Amino acid sequence: MANIRPLTPSYLRQLPKAEVHCHLEGCVPPEIAIALAERNGVTLPAGALVGDGRYHFLNFDEGLAIYVAICRSMQTAGDFEAVTYASLLVGAERGLHYREIAFNPQNHPELTYEEMIGGILAGARAAEAEVGIVSRIVVAINRELGGEAGLDLVRQVIANPHDEVVAIGLDSNELAARPSEFIAAYDLAREHGLKLTAHAGEHGDPTEMVECLDLLRVDRIDHGYAALLDPVLLSRTVASQIPYSACWFIDEPALEVEGRRRDVGAMAAAGLNMSLNSDDPALIGPELDEDFIDAAAHLGWTVEDAEKYALAGLDACFADDATVTRLRTEFIAELERLRPTAYDK
Repeated sequence: MANIRPLTPSYLRQLPKAEVHCHLEGCVPPEIAIALAERNGVTLPAGALVGDGRYHFLNFDEGLAIYVAICRSMQTAGDFEAVTYASLLVGAERGLHYREIAFNPQNHPELTYEEMIGGILAGARAAEAEVGIVSRIVVAINRELGGEAGLDLVRQVIANPHDEVVAIGLDSNELAARPSEFIAAYDLAREHGLKLTAHAGEHGDPTEMVECLDLLRVDRIDHGYAALLDPVLLSRTVASQIPYSACWFIDEPALEVEGRRRDVGAMAAAGLNMSLNSDDPALIGPELDEDFIDAAAHLGWTVEDAEKYALAGLDACFADDATVTRLRTEFIAELERLRPTAYDK
């Protein structure tokens, strides 16, 4: 039953939040994208930035062109440090306490993996020291480049270990390659203690979700909306409670806002173990606090619902047990403090 007393936006903004599905290249604030492009001789697509602090595009292809240009603009370790630091500070200002950052080394061939990860970790550590936000890194395989390239990337990650690098992911165009092409990469990552996640079922194919579960043996599913199309898969993942990192709200009309809201609402109603995430907060928006406000309004959240989703990202994360325990203690104390502010007096 829908909650008849709406939660206040200020309460939802202040809720402590953790997210596990967020792409570094989609986190670049527009003003930083402009500065990087100018410094590194990259031309952003015409009309992408029109002076109002937002990216603008009319369809998926235009959005992808902006994303590619942003990737090309990140050409030094310092660029990666600046982007990571700035994006984490933006999140922290809006109640974010933990973020798992996915990035695609294969989208930046001008740099070595170690150069990129060095910049990211420098930015992440600086942000944590300044505002307390904790982050961990998911190294994402670009499935468009195939299984052998994915295996080579995992070898690079293993050869350059860092405590903050916790997982291997799989993203980019779901139509470009089946998950089964990446079995060797995922097996190697698992052997070396890395957690595993993968984008699957974002565009209506539940069979690739089954491959991710049975062949890649993932610990988490990114997106996963196609589970709603397969009753067996839906029942299976409700029973297993494998985490789904869903992305609630996309405020670009060309990207089917209402369809995404409908699917995520249905996933919640079905009992899936689901967290809410921002995906690409700078590029397609918004930050996670706005997702919470919109989801609460559409789904009629109670305080209990809001607290459940505040903790869901933490439950789904790949941080070490000591970090999760510490953050959970902090979250619970903050949730109790905020509870009296949930409704207007």
